[in-house]
Parts: sequence; C-alpha cells; structure tokens
Amino acid sequence: MPAFIDTMMYVGEQPWHKQGIKLEKPPTIKEALSLSGLDWTIKKEPTFIYPNNGYGGIKTNHFVTIREDTHEILGNVSAKYGVLQNSEAFAPFEPLLDMGFQLETAGATQQGRKVWILAKSPDTYMAGDDEIEKYVLLYTSHDGSTGSVFRPTGIRVVCQNTIELALSKQSKWNYTLKHTASIKERVKNLTNILEKCDGDFRNAIDDMERFQDTDMTPEMLDLYLETVIPFLKDRNKESIPEMKIFVRNTAKPVYEKILDNFYNGRGNKGRTLWDAYNAITEYYTHDKQYKDWVQTTQFGVGYDYKVKAFRVASKIASASANSLQVSMN
Repeated sequence: MPAFIDTMMYVGEQPWHKQGIKLEKPPTIKEALSLSGLDWTIKKEPTFIYPNNGYGGIKTNHFVTIREDTHEILGNVSAKYGVLQNSEAFAPFEPLLDMGFQLETAGATQQGRKVWILAKSPDTYMAGDDEIEKYVLLYTSHDGSTGSVFRPTGIRVVCQNTIELALSKQSKWNYTLKHTASIKERVKNLTNILEKCDGDFRNAIDDMERFQDTDMTPEMLDLYLETVIPFLKDRNKESIPEMKIFVRNTAKPVYEKILDNFYNGRGNKGRTLWDAYNAITEYYTHDKQYKDWVQTTQFGVGYDYKVKAFRVASKIASASANSLQVSMN
C-alpha cells in the first residue's frame, strides 16, 4: 500500500489512489470492520526508565499505545488517555444504518495511527443540476494526536488528504467523542446530533444554490478568475521585439481554456457563478496536464486553487444576496 492509506474498503466509485477493497453492496458494521482491515485492537502500556544498566526499572507517568496485531508503538499518551477500539468507533453507526444510512468507506492511515468511518445519507440535495451527496464522518487517532470527531460532511473521505479537507470545513456542530464514554452514551447522544446535521448540511447546499442564483457579467467573471488565480492578470502581456522585450505568456491559454469551460464545460451554460466555479475545478481536475496528477490535484497547487475557488465564490454569493436584500428593503 502507498503512504496515502494502509487499508480500506469502499462502496461505489473507485478512489483516486486505486487502493482498497471494492464492495458491490453496502456492508454491515461487522463486515466493514473486517473488510476495511480494522479488526485489530489497541492497548495502552506504561513506560519505564532503567538508570542502572537495564536493572531496577522506574515507572514513568507516561504511556504508549500499541497495535496488538503488529506490536507497533503508535504514540505517546498521558495517563488519562482512554483507548477507543475500532469496534467501538463503529458502534455509533448502528442507529444510522437503521435510519437508512449506508457505510461508504472506512480505513486506516499511518500504520493505523488514524482511522475513519464514513456513512452516506439516504438523502441527496440538488445544487443547480448537480446532485450532492451527504455523509457523516467519524475520525479518530490511536497515537494521542487528535480526539475523536463525529460530524457531517459533503466530502467523500478516501485518504488522509480528504480527511483533512472534511475536517477543515466549518460546521455548526462538531461532536468530540470522549474516549472514556460508554457506547450507550454515544448512541444516546447521536440522535440529537443527527437532528442538527440536516440543518447544517443544508446551509452548505444553500451556498451552492446561491452560486446558481448569482449572475455573472464578463467583468465579474474576470474579477473572480483573477482573485482565485492571480497570475491570470498577466494574460494580456505581449512581447515587443523592437524593444527586445520577450514575454512567454503562460496565463493567456489558461484563461482562454477556463473561459471556454465557463460557456461550454460539463453542464455549464456560461451565465452564473456556479458555471464559473465549475470552470475552474474542471480545468484543474481534467484539462491541465500534470507530471503527477494525484500529487497536484489532490495535494498541490491544483487542489489549492479548487479550494480557493469555492471560498471566493461563497463570499461573492453572500455579498450578492446581501445586496439584493438591501435593495428590496
């Protein structure tokens, strides 16, 4: 396995890294635990110092977590640290399955130091002509680096990079599972959390709906593109041979391709902020040629431009909605 994941299972579309076990139908929790390679346990052990040539060990107040199947030390933790077994991390998803959710992906990264479980909602939402999936993510660590987080997300998590993207998105609720809490207490709290999830996820979809409702003039489009991709401001630079000024204009072809995507890209009509946002993401995902497609589109500059495109579009849509509200009052 490459460094992106250790083990995982998934339902549906193959992840970009082409790793993991593909399932034809959503698994039960017991099946997912096994097929995702998470059917192992963690133990916490005290550490010692041996000042006398290996004799007379003195117990410290520090502990380590050990993966019992590989005997690998995963992290240094405090005396208060409570171990959350992988099977316990899956337990809160039992009521989700009863509500129609289906386990979508699960796996481990960094030799088991990080673990995630993702369930897909039976509900989908429309942002313009695009269908948006809704998920619930549980992320935990076995090395003491983070707590256990349970939250809604619109990101299909398939690796450490998508975990970080899902966790970076703002959310009205962000439930941290206490490692010392009982499974019964976690399941009891889950019902209240799910009630909040719908409203919060709807806000994210509302952002994208506002993209559809925000008309773009040519001037607004240029401003949006230049804000997201600053080097596009240089697209009009030209060589002046008589003055021995020679310019290699790399911005112009990028601008022209993104502009073409705005009008003719996949599902685009060349009218709204949604079309402009899709034009950028289509370029950096499908059009631009990369020496390393995965590294650039999932981790590098291309990925950064796509994230920035959404953030800038959200600000434009919000400002446009506020202006409309002011003009109507």
